[in-house]
Amino acid sequence: MAEDEKQLGREKEHYWQNIEVVQPGEEFLLFDPERNRTQVRFADDHSFAGLKSSIRLETGLFGKLHISIAAAAYIKESCAVITPFDREQGYPLDKDDLSLHTRLVKISKLKREPTKTIQGLNLLVFVTYADIASNGMLHALLQENPTATERDGASILRHLFLTLKFPRGSSFTARASYNSHRRLLLFAPFFPSDMGPLPNTGDTSSSSPKATGGRNTILNDNVKHGEDISEGFDILLPFDQAKLQTIRARFLFLPNLD
Repeated sequence: MAEDEKQLGREKEHYWQNIEVVQPGEEFLLFDPERNRTQVRFADDHSFAGLKSSIRLETGLFGKLHISIAAAAYIKESCAVITPFDREQGYPLDKDDLSLHTRLVKISKLKREPTKTIQGLNLLVFVTYADIASNGMLHALLQENPTATERDGASILRHLFLTLKFPRGSSFTARASYNSHRRLLLFAPFFPSDMGPLPNTGDTSSSSPKATGGRNTILNDNVKHGEDISEGFDILLPFDQAKLQTIRARFLFLPNLD
């Protein structure tokens, strides 16, 4: 068994050894057709169906992170995604998203409207569990019962962000977080870079009833009725290879953003 694990580790290391390495703050093409291991996917009718790529991020503390990037076909509710290449299709971001109260009211209203679905390429940027396990430091940080030192390291990991820039000037950012259900280190959800993380239902516990008055009751009622509001959205991309190859990306450590 140990020998099998060693063999798997050697195979994974061989897979990644020729993948491009980027530094924090360095801009790169998210889907570069010239990058090793970039794959174009096609449907049965030979139409474009997505892209898959990889990049290695030099983090210093955690060594090199092996990061997978994929855009695969999905059907999503329009209110659950942002669509940077055609903003009218996805969630309508505006000033109401700057306050948790107005976000809850707005989203509740959208959910009362007829459900609209759109098809596109759902963007996923992640580190697989196998690649987490091959990184000793990272694997230790994400254990169920980390030591105090490991918890400090995990808090640093929380300050690792991915920012995407699109040709029309929009930019969206996601923080790294470990999804224990899917066993992935995932960069999601994405929020507008200029607005920062959007108010979410996790903020309600810190709301003061005296400060918000009746508004606090409205917030709690929305949460009780199952309104799970996150700090951002999934990104849905078009079935257009040329457009996907214009997306620029950058990893950043932002210690002052909680």
